[in-house]
Amino acid sequence: MQFIAQLSKEMDVEVEFRPETYTMKVHPGKTYVTRFYIKNKTDKPLVFQAVPSLAPGQSALYFHKIECFCFNQQPLAPGEAKWMPLRFFVDTALQAEVHDIALSYTLYDITKKVATPAVSS
Repeated sequence: MQFIAQLSKEMDVEVEFRPETYTMKVHPGKTYVTRFYIKNKTDKPLVFQAVPSLAPGQSALYFHKIECFCFNQQPLAPGEAKWMPLRFFVDTALQAEVHDIALSYTLYDITKKVATPAVSS
């Protein structure tokens, strides 16, 4: 299992985002926990959203997130840093020919979207 953290191409704020572990050997059916680190390096409060992607594509059918920081928006105060958990397992039905899975998270700055009030009709 490989873990990748990347920033969206539109990201124009200073932020640090990385996995605690870049690779992990996993056995189908067993639950694992790892963490991702995020730090707001600005002097402004920011809100982030992480979007996951799995490769190869068919592995998404067998990869199950029990707890994930990607389920929620991640608000960070100026200079704040935190470790965000990921609890997961790989289904025992995973096809034998799939030996390597890469889980990538792309981090987006959604501060402006969150700060924009909803317009009701």
